[in-house]
Amino acid sequence: MSQDLTNGAAERADVVPEESAIRPVINVVLAGVGGQGSVLATRILARAAALAGHEVVTSEVHGMSQRGGTVVTTVRYGDEVLAPAIPEGQADFLVAFERLEAARHLALVRPGGAALVNDQRIAPSIEALKHAAYPDDLQARADTAGVVIHLCPALRMARELGNDKLSSTVLLGALANQLLIDGEHWRQAVRESVPPRTVEANEAAFASGSEWAVERPTFSS
Repeated sequence: MSQDLTNGAAERADVVPEESAIRPVINVVLAGVGGQGSVLATRILARAAALAGHEVVTSEVHGMSQRGGTVVTTVRYGDEVLAPAIPEGQADFLVAFERLEAARHLALVRPGGAALVNDQRIAPSIEALKHAAYPDDLQARADTAGVVIHLCPALRMARELGNDKLSSTVLLGALANQLLIDGEHWRQAVRESVPPRTVEANEAAFASGSEWAVERPTFSS
């Protein structure tokens, strides 16, 4: 399916008319594997939204302490954000840090919502998860759910920059323009959230993701 990530956001039933000056709440789910940087990505996104003047609420929906376990976080921002939980089928965006986590969490996305997925496969290291089959029908699942899916080669792009861990920032760069948060707020959020010695590398990763998004018809149509 080919569609802008923001398509449908202005058509949600709970959007308040423009003259009220109340901004609708945007719901973002981030799902990854421990060690991929999903918590850092959550911190950057939340900070950027706060700098843009939004009320922001975050939560860790589920996490495992050991590296390799599933970690799911949420960010809700807008005006009058009342609770951190995002009900199933109500997320506007899913950011999945690998394919299996995308399949696991598609049900959280509303019809017409979007999923940005790092095109990567990670074999689960947690015994209870090792039997989960890797889905080869991710696009079909998304189509059935009415979710627009975008596969981003974030890991490959991060490796080109010299560090696999930059893939989370690449994904944020790809998503950034779709969330209607000013670029300077994103840059400040990155600078405030990452270790000082990695600021330059993360800024490069963010720019790389943004450029990838601009060059993709599905992000501009």
